[in-house]
Amino acid sequence: MVLKTYRWPALALLISSSLGVQAHEAPALPDSSLGKPAQQFSWPFAGNPGPNTWLLGQGYGNTTGAYNRRSSDYSAGQGVHFGVDISARCGTPVLAIADGRVTDVDGPHGSAPHNLVIVHAGNLSSLYGHLLERSSLKVGQQVKRGQIIGKSGDSQFTCVSAPHLHLEIRDASHRRFFNPIGYLKADWDSLSLVGGFGRGYQRDLEQPRKWQSLQDQPQARRGGALLNDYRNPWPPPPGSSVKLPPVASYKFPKVQSAELLANAAPTPTSRLQKLTTGGCCANPSFSLNGQSVYFLDKPSSSAKTGFYSVSASAPKTPAYLGPLGFLSSDATYVSWPQGTSSTVETLGTGARFTLPTQGANPVWSPSRNLATWTVSSQSGNFDQRKLEVYVSSKDGKARKIATRYGGGFAGWLDEETVLLSGKRAPGDALRVLESLNFRTGGSKNLAKAQNFRSLSLSPDGKSMVYTVAFDVKERNGQFLVSTAGGKTLELSIFGSVRWRSADKFLMIPLEPGKPQRMLEIDASTGNSRELLTLPRKVTLDDWSVSPSGSLIVFRSSGDLNLYSLALP
Repeated sequence: MVLKTYRWPALALLISSSLGVQAHEAPALPDSSLGKPAQQFSWPFAGNPGPNTWLLGQGYGNTTGAYNRRSSDYSAGQGVHFGVDISARCGTPVLAIADGRVTDVDGPHGSAPHNLVIVHAGNLSSLYGHLLERSSLKVGQQVKRGQIIGKSGDSQFTCVSAPHLHLEIRDASHRRFFNPIGYLKADWDSLSLVGGFGRGYQRDLEQPRKWQSLQDQPQARRGGALLNDYRNPWPPPPGSSVKLPPVASYKFPKVQSAELLANAAPTPTSRLQKLTTGGCCANPSFSLNGQSVYFLDKPSSSAKTGFYSVSASAPKTPAYLGPLGFLSSDATYVSWPQGTSSTVETLGTGARFTLPTQGANPVWSPSRNLATWTVSSQSGNFDQRKLEVYVSSKDGKARKIATRYGGGFAGWLDEETVLLSGKRAPGDALRVLESLNFRTGGSKNLAKAQNFRSLSLSPDGKSMVYTVAFDVKERNGQFLVSTAGGKTLELSIFGSVRWRSADKFLMIPLEPGKPQRMLEIDASTGNSRELLTLPRKVTLDDWSVSPSGSLIVFRSSGDLNLYSLALP
């Protein structure tokens, strides 16, 4: 792809940062004059989603990415991401989502380098941002649904850093911003299975269930007060410090020990179990023995905020486990950022120690004796941001093991080998996916591409699934590779992946408009078999597999509650 040279990037960035505050001064239109959300608009790209076409990127609303820039880039939209981002290769034709009339071409609305606005029936407007070139359409020109109106571009002007279309649904006064999910006809739950960036939602610890789904997001008004100026946000903003709870405040080891004795071989009373109510809760994880599921919650205004647990086979009222922190994958450690360091507690003993993580979250080696973390620059194009990878034992004596650009640490392969991604120099054309033995300095290249998505390592660190999208066609796809090197296998099916065991992984294929299926794929051959059709759709790719591989837990479309499902 030849990189474009734009005529007005500095001006565009200036306008973008202020959201075009002087764009229109008409009063906001009342609800009575606006069309109701009825999925009346069509998708702005043709064809089916996939690594060669388009994928859903960042959703509308209170995303963590928008929260961290709520007082700068997103301040004029009350601190939320006031559109939806759809990833696509630069130059992909953009389609009008409905009949309408062009009201602005490169108007003062931000979304550089180029934008276009169309007004539709019901006093609703659609804004198409980050277009590659100025649209050839003229103000006042009538357009039809599905008509090509421009080409998608890149918010960072490179066609490599962040190629995507930013789509907004506004009122015709440009003072109100609406969640596109109610207006665009699409299978949002399935589209959210793969391709996401910046998709996580920031939490207010006073109301941690609020604004944690695609559908439940606030309307924004241009110039209004911040909607998310939280006193107790989670995750904590970069560089912040979290108040430490008392030592030994957690019940994880005791709960797990009791479960092992009482439920050594649990048998679910049915294949599908509803675990929670009231739209609870995002990001569930299994306990180490797989008998319970834990999650962040505050079930009532008088309840404590923290981790709660519910049985995966015989659910009752969730039990409080302890205050909030960053848990290691097996709940051996919990950590809290303390400015330039992290305080870590060993669950079960209460012993605490400090790691010089510069506020990053430590990730533990297979033996749980070593931790690694990545310190990232907060400025510059995404594919050129400097990232430094550190490793340390529990004594806090850290050493830098790698510097990469646009990547960083991607997982532990064994006790002295890590998986890295990124460029070795900021000007390199391609990122490298590689293994690095930090004791010997030996490395092995596994793949090269403009970008890597959805890296998923097997439990033993010997196999990996990854995705490349919007690169040259021969590099695009979903791939299975041994971390020792060797032949790379392109998968014939594309979807959301979780490992079931060291030699098998599960996949929910990306098939919008159809019931979601669960496949099992053999890592040695790539052969697949269908296990079942999911009785409810998974939303926001929010699902995990029990350590034994016999159960999954997922957040369901519709009621947004957690369900466990026994697998054949």
